[in-house]
Amino acid sequence: MGGHALILGLTGGYCAGKSSAAAALREAGWTVIDVDSLGHAALERSAAEVARLLGPGSLKADGGPDRRAIGAMVFADPALLERYEAIVHPAMNALVEESVRLAGDRACVDAAILYRLPIAAACDTIIEARAPLVLRLFRGRARDGLGWRAMLGRIRSQRPLRAAGEAWRGKTVVAWNALGEDGFKRRVVRLAGRAYRSSGA
Repeated sequence: MGGHALILGLTGGYCAGKSSAAAALREAGWTVIDVDSLGHAALERSAAEVARLLGPGSLKADGGPDRRAIGAMVFADPALLERYEAIVHPAMNALVEESVRLAGDRACVDAAILYRLPIAAACDTIIEARAPLVLRLFRGRARDGLGWRAMLGRIRSQRPLRAAGEAWRGKTVVAWNALGEDGFKRRVVRLAGRAYRSSGA
């Protein structure tokens, strides 16, 4: 890799264990870049432009973006979602790239939508958390209190991400989360450590 720092990608579907994997990597000394948080920051920066697209209902009383209202608008309309992402994603991608530059020699980009982001091309290895559907549903029920139909809807909405991931199959390794959280975390840390050692970073 010519001596540059390792960039590890981390992704996974609804309730597959991505958050647990990120926590394990953070504990193991990785700098974990939470793209969801950076997306919130990018939305704050783009609030005025988003309001011009979506109307005043996208803002809270204090003038900040109302993420719940925005989500309800854009996820119900694929064309509107595309226009919204065209506003927010460039700012978010710039924040991701800046965070990676500042992260040191072990950067982990944690993103549910990783396969759709430009940073995926820069990742040396991508760890994808997966779990059996039944376990994901029970975890989602306990964590979010959603009904089965709502959870299955979330899972179905992520299918295009799996399809996009085919482009990165050569650099993706799967971490199965089926036999307990501790074992899963150890597996993720082992995979990350193996990638780091083989990179020569």
